[in-house]
Amino acid sequence: MKANLTVKGIFGSGMVLQRNKINCIYGTAAGYTDIMLTFRGVTSITQSDEYGNWKLEFSPGEAGGPFEMVIKADDERIDYSDIYVGEVWVSSGQSNAQLPMERMKFTYPQEFALPENPNIRMLTVPIRWALDGEKDSFEPGTINWKAASPETLGEMSGTAYFFAKKLSAELDVPVGIINASQGGSPIASWLSKSALEEMGDKSELLNQLEYYENPENISKKQRDVAEAQKNWDFDLNRHCVFPDTESNEGWHTCTIPGYLDELKSAGVIWIKKDITLTAEQVSHFNSQKTWLWMGTIIDADSAYVNGSQVGNTPYCYPPRRYEVPSGLLREGHNVIILKIQKNRKEGAIRFYEEKPYCLFTEGVYVAPTAVRNIERHEESLFPLDGEYIDLKGEWQFFIERTIRDCPDQVFFEWMPTALYNGMLAPCFKYAVAGALWYQGESDAGRAPEYKAMLVKLINLWRHKFVYGSKDLPFVVVQLPNFSDGHGEDTAVVNGGWAEIRQVQSDAAEIAGRTGVAVTIDAGEWNDLHPEKKKTVGSRAAMEALRIAYGKSFISAAPKADVCELRDGKYFVHFDCGNSGLVSYRVTENDVADFAKEDPVVHGFSLLYEHRGEYICVEAEARLLDTSNVEVNLLPEYGKLKELRYLWADSPNPVNLYSQNQLPAMPFRIKVE
Repeated sequence: MKANLTVKGIFGSGMVLQRNKINCIYGTAAGYTDIMLTFRGVTSITQSDEYGNWKLEFSPGEAGGPFEMVIKADDERIDYSDIYVGEVWVSSGQSNAQLPMERMKFTYPQEFALPENPNIRMLTVPIRWALDGEKDSFEPGTINWKAASPETLGEMSGTAYFFAKKLSAELDVPVGIINASQGGSPIASWLSKSALEEMGDKSELLNQLEYYENPENISKKQRDVAEAQKNWDFDLNRHCVFPDTESNEGWHTCTIPGYLDELKSAGVIWIKKDITLTAEQVSHFNSQKTWLWMGTIIDADSAYVNGSQVGNTPYCYPPRRYEVPSGLLREGHNVIILKIQKNRKEGAIRFYEEKPYCLFTEGVYVAPTAVRNIERHEESLFPLDGEYIDLKGEWQFFIERTIRDCPDQVFFEWMPTALYNGMLAPCFKYAVAGALWYQGESDAGRAPEYKAMLVKLINLWRHKFVYGSKDLPFVVVQLPNFSDGHGEDTAVVNGGWAEIRQVQSDAAEIAGRTGVAVTIDAGEWNDLHPEKKKTVGSRAAMEALRIAYGKSFISAAPKADVCELRDGKYFVHFDCGNSGLVSYRVTENDVADFAKEDPVVHGFSLLYEHRGEYICVEAEARLLDTSNVEVNLLPEYGKLKELRYLWADSPNPVNLYSQNQLPAMPFRIKVE
């Protein structure tokens, strides 16, 4: 017999329901059928309409769990188990909102050692795009709510996990996260068509959408892209053979870390390093889990140890952390070799400083990221039976072949409305307490447009999440420091990420009931996907506690609110809430020493205009007291246009914090 009873949306076993609010569950059944829902001993009844559609509103009550839910229609029933009631938040954005804990298992090994925590639950919304309107459900079997445990943690968004962990601990209730995020997605992919139309200046996006609303145009583009990629892959790899690693003929010397720019086009290049191991070292390597770390590589690579492949990565962003199987390393001469694929003529293959390049056993501690903020790594001594071989220094390279640039890819999930329709819309009838937004990297360079679109997104989601409050609390993660590996600055004329940070702050003020999690010290200048997600998630949770739960004792990050010019100096007052300013000493490595204070404040700069040219120079500043900073002017540079603080894509160092260790928010003030 055909089953008529279905539940749509994102409901399932293991879910968290929003406490103390009206919740809604909906689906289909045979026409004019009585639907009964039983939860926590209370039964609610409704009837499907002539088309079989039904919905039931109910209150799940106070926080608690686990509970069971039964939905019946005639002789059909659906059972959900292991249900908790607590706080539910949507977490959305692009890759840094999506980045799973698996990527961070070396940064947070202690989290993977924790027992299951039933109070932290997450639904990772299936990646799906749609250009033909809002969807209301997903394919059967794709909705899987999971509690945090050693077995499931790796799949969870790092930002959302630490957000939920902090929120759950502070509120002492279960927290459920609806993680709807996708790497690379611009903000337009999370907006509706009607929202774009209402903005009035989005003809370029709407024209693109109109073209791809035709399925035939999608199919044609997919065929063309696939065919071009297939031909390029064939031309790239044909006649490629594993090089002779025993001979140095044809090989040239290079240094890692550093630039490898001898390949002037797209193509394939091999790099190798010879190492010599003792019998004792080999015994240690082969009796323990062994790792080969090689930083990040543009664009793709395959890694080999003594001729056997130990791993490969098809794109540029993930850190290369490959496990070396037991038995591959041997006494005496060993060869580590990487086949590197470069997709574009522009740029160089670069092995960044501050990344680890090493071969080591699992008992040896290797810091996976550079230490720049309050989040310190738990260093340990090398064990007596552990092995660590530093691979920095001289390597050799061999250019296999050159080729035309890789054809452009088309990501339909990045199209306007695509993720709003496919991933977000099925969540709209789920009762939520708030939304966490971590996005903006893909919109750097379009700051004025982004500001208007972010305000529109906040208002749109508040309207569409009908079982949330009308002023649904939002927390926006302000972009961290990142400079695409091109160095760090204090004073720059233009900065795409700096502009986005400013408009994120501006949009939050316009939208109201929106907090900003300042993460200017939680990025990595040479990595688009920083791993310090504990800092990000915890700070976002503090903002949620402040704006959504009335925890007035929690202060926002210090924010400049008054700036006065007196006696050739600017005096900047910061609103620190219940906290106050602290300026920390900066070490020789440009790292803030959180154990020592120093009145010198780094990061202030001045923008001048001189004969039609703009120049930005670093300014001397010092902390006067727990609320005020004094900034010296430099009038000889020309007409002053702006006073700035941390106005660069990756400003360094950062040493001005609140007493509760939140960095002061970057800003710029235009001088009249």
